[in-house]
Amino acid sequence: MKKIALILITLISIPYFATAQQTEKSKRQKRFSLEEFKQKQKVYITEKAELTAEEAEAFFPLFFELQKKKWLINKETREKLGIKCGEECSEEKSILMANELAETKIKIAQLEKEYMTLYLNVIPAKKILLVWQAEERFQRDLIKKMCNTNRGGNRDRKAPKTD
Repeated sequence: MKKIALILITLISIPYFATAQQTEKSKRQKRFSLEEFKQKQKVYITEKAELTAEEAEAFFPLFFELQKKKWLINKETREKLGIKCGEECSEEKSILMANELAETKIKIAQLEKEYMTLYLNVIPAKKILLVWQAEERFQRDLIKKMCNTNRGGNRDRKAPKTD
């Protein structure tokens, strides 16, 4: 009788565990969607920078084009540097890596300056400043949200005391 009960419990439990694994898998796959991120960013910036529908339509293709170019520059640098620097990294190698990272920041700044000129063709300078502020706020809010999600939503949790 015990064997039959154990078999029944096992058979009843299998679908539950399979569903739980599937749900967890789908959560992991749904974690990041570039299109969803872009859409949220677009809505946020449009609202905070007070862009009209026409301004947003003209502005965001340029904005996302710049974002992609910046991402590619950073990707190129990551691939070029290749290794992570730690204790095994020589001073000479560390200097080369630091210089490469500085050059990357310069390239990105030059690219942003070029795009500022393009932005001025579609929105006023005041709104460009509002866009930059909104973009920065969006990133900060996103990081805060991610931190709260990783902590289980508990903002007031303190680090354990060490004596």
